[in-house]
Amino acid sequence: MSFDRFDDPPLGFTAVRPSWDDLPGELRDFVTTLVGSAIVGVDVQSGGFTPGVAARLGLADDRVFIKAIPDDHVLAAKYRTEAETAGRLPIGAPSPRLRWHGTAAGWVILIFDDVDGRHPDLTPGSPDVSIVTSALSGMAALLTPSPIPDLPLASTGRIHQLRGWGDLALSPPEDLGGWERLHLQALADLETRWTRDADGTTLVHGDIRPDNLLITATDATAIVVDWAQPCRGASWQDITDLVPHLIMAGHSAEAAEKALTGHPSWDLATPEVITSYAAAFAGYWTRMSRQPAPPGVPHLRGYQRRAAAAAIAWTMYRTNW
Repeated sequence: MSFDRFDDPPLGFTAVRPSWDDLPGELRDFVTTLVGSAIVGVDVQSGGFTPGVAARLGLADDRVFIKAIPDDHVLAAKYRTEAETAGRLPIGAPSPRLRWHGTAAGWVILIFDDVDGRHPDLTPGSPDVSIVTSALSGMAALLTPSPIPDLPLASTGRIHQLRGWGDLALSPPEDLGGWERLHLQALADLETRWTRDADGTTLVHGDIRPDNLLITATDATAIVVDWAQPCRGASWQDITDLVPHLIMAGHSAEAAEKALTGHPSWDLATPEVITSYAAAFAGYWTRMSRQPAPPGVPHLRGYQRRAAAAAIAWTMYRTNW
């Protein structure tokens, strides 16, 4: 199955983010006072799915990373969740330290230590693949038991997101692919079975994808960012989330799974659970790619069509239907 047939930007170019100069002067003045230094350089980041500002700020003798969004935006709650989670991560977690968060000038603001790094290259043969898989496996061990015990369980917190075939079966879209249409009811039955083995004691990130990962320039280690969708669950989930992204990067479904083999968190999941999880991702992206584009994120649905194609290929491989 091809992933270059959609004429849309890849992940990392889905949202249209404001520049630093586009922000209200009151907000810029507040941040300047907060960091205690003149801002001598701004590097706006283009990745992600939200239209809030994301920028690396160069200071006189330091750098910080800022995220901000209007506090009345529909996604502002995600920023607050990220701040609450990041602020409670233990020392040693592969994530940048949260320096400050709060609301000012009508914006929700998060300020982190800056990470000098790049998003991973997940193409076949890239050394970044093993760096990322090892980091996620190590993170699962470090975050078990969860340092944040009051999070929702994965079976209830993620099921509202990772689904789609059941909804599509109620009114199948005219453009639904032939394989999906033929197996629509079976896919609807399959996509929720993973929740039976989803709960556990690990802090699960819940949104592992390339633009939420950084490879550091100093020591080539993997850093995980954007903790906006955390839950408590079984440790296999975060590393398994890599599979469709590996397929989009050029791996076959078989090769993508082979890249995870031997990592304890991946090996914990039963084949039946992985198959259901693949179907759930395929259903989620197939459903969401047909929704109107959210404000400020014009390329999201095109990306989700590519992601759906990858997850469908993964599901076809696992079911052999």
